[in-house]
Amino acid sequence: MNPEKFDVIIVGAGPAGCSCALMLADSGLNIAIIDKGTTPREKICGDALSNDVINQLALFPPQVKNAFDKITEKIPSSGIRFYSPKGDCLEISFESLGKKDISGFVCKRRYFDEVLISSLKEYTNIKLFEGNEITDIKIESEGVLVLTATDSFHSKLIVGADGANSLVANKLGNIDKDKSSVCLGLRGYFENVKGFHKKNFIELHFYKEVLPAYIWLFPMGNNFANVGIGMLASDVSKRKINLKSQLEKFINVHPNLSPRFMAAEQTGKFEAWTIPLGTKKRNISGERFLLAGDAASLVDPFSGEGVGNALRSGRVAAEHIKACFQFNRFDKAFNASYDKEIYNKMWNELKMNHAIQKLFKHAKFINFAIEKANSNEYFRNLIADAMTNQDIKKKLIKPYLFYKTIIRG
Repeated sequence: MNPEKFDVIIVGAGPAGCSCALMLADSGLNIAIIDKGTTPREKICGDALSNDVINQLALFPPQVKNAFDKITEKIPSSGIRFYSPKGDCLEISFESLGKKDISGFVCKRRYFDEVLISSLKEYTNIKLFEGNEITDIKIESEGVLVLTATDSFHSKLIVGADGANSLVANKLGNIDKDKSSVCLGLRGYFENVKGFHKKNFIELHFYKEVLPAYIWLFPMGNNFANVGIGMLASDVSKRKINLKSQLEKFINVHPNLSPRFMAAEQTGKFEAWTIPLGTKKRNISGERFLLAGDAASLVDPFSGEGVGNALRSGRVAAEHIKACFQFNRFDKAFNASYDKEIYNKMWNELKMNHAIQKLFKHAKFINFAIEKANSNEYFRNLIADAMTNQDIKKKLIKPYLFYKTIIRG
């Protein structure tokens, strides 16, 4: 059977893959998106959509943002609660203090992904192949051959947007994913969880047993919650931690959590997944291929948030693909400019948040910072500003500047 021919094949119909396709919709290129799953589908993740995600939706064709606005299952979240190892709570409102509002939403990924996938179907030059698991990928002299159990496809270029265990990366790339750069996440859904903020603040609980990682509680309305834990794979292995047992222990006995779960019931089972962190620059392109989203290890090392950078990388990939076809260049040397542009846009923040992740290994630092912020309005405002200002964030991670800031406060 002769392979079906396209200009571009995108593997993975998540945020990175859909983002790339949507930004190529007006290019005149014929695009195939191949995904082993089918919609609607549940995705194992934190479900928190940052303000960065919302802002990026406005850069896509208008029907995307319009469809997102119509999702009735999402709830707005306008702040964050940080809990220290001592158990102190610091509340930061995204709407207060005269700062830029960086509110986001909590929304199951199935609804968010459905918006993206349904938007693809409006374009005749984009063809979606769901339930089609790829078995092999081969670079040939004139393009890329992709094989599935039932079909074959050919294109000039392939985009790997197929997640943490990317087949494209494994077959064609050289992505280094050591355990210190990978986080393991576990989440479950619970009914009747009490004590959430009236404006649905997300919660990050930093307790000594899991540092530098945290336990999260994301309110989803009507006392329903996404509850999870994430830890570096290296720490899980070294400390022989069972994430499920650790999370259940906190829910059952920790004084900040157990009273809130007295009447709670879990719905479904715990689900685990791998989170590839953007802790170092990697080769994310090569001969006739680009990697985007989790396949390129672009998840924020501190927050664990990956949807924003997945969307962003898809957009950057689309612009680079247009250049590939303009100059008829698909080689490794030409594609290296994609890596450069990705890291021009993302590396400063990834590097900074990796430094914060390292700093949060120290319980004494977290205790001191949260205690200081609760007693000092200047320092509390500084933390709020740091969420959107990289220069201010530097003050909080460099010991000398941090000391000067504390003295000033």
